[in-house]
Amino acid sequence: MAKNVLILLSHPNFDNSLFSKYLANTVQKSGDFQVRLLDKNMENGYFDLEAEKTLLRDCNALVWQFPIYWYNCPASLRNWQDQILSPIVYSADNFLKGKPVQAVFTAGAAEKEYGPTGLNRYTAEEMLRPMEMTANASGMVWKKPLGFYGCSGTPDEKDLAQMARTYEKTLQELL
Repeated sequence: MAKNVLILLSHPNFDNSLFSKYLANTVQKSGDFQVRLLDKNMENGYFDLEAEKTLLRDCNALVWQFPIYWYNCPASLRNWQDQILSPIVYSADNFLKGKPVQAVFTAGAAEKEYGPTGLNRYTAEEMLRPMEMTANASGMVWKKPLGFYGCSGTPDEKDLAQMARTYEKTLQELL
């Protein structure tokens, strides 16, 4: 089996996203990464459990990619976790055990706004604690989240290129 990383990208407005779209387009060129846009892979609010199971069985690592959205991930990723993880994790055949999982997020605010003295009062990693707990309950290996801050404006090409290099290098480490 070829090594691959399944990137589950949750973004309620992906078509107009500058940062998430750039990152996804960067790694889609490689055969090592498969980007799945969750918001575009639901039908009437539901995912195809068997199709999702196949993708998960075939990957070596999983990435949950999203913008921080009301201090959490967007609804499509939460729905995916509810609909897909539960039947796998609570079955006799939890094939997710031991697979690495990493959260990759973008945040509109500067990093200084995430912490006890910042606007948000909590670090992004603290906000993602329920995701870490989900990974632990699933038997997956939680990797330190990768965050990109200050993503609310128009990006500079140099900044985007640096972000993409960091993103790709981090994902390569999952292989």
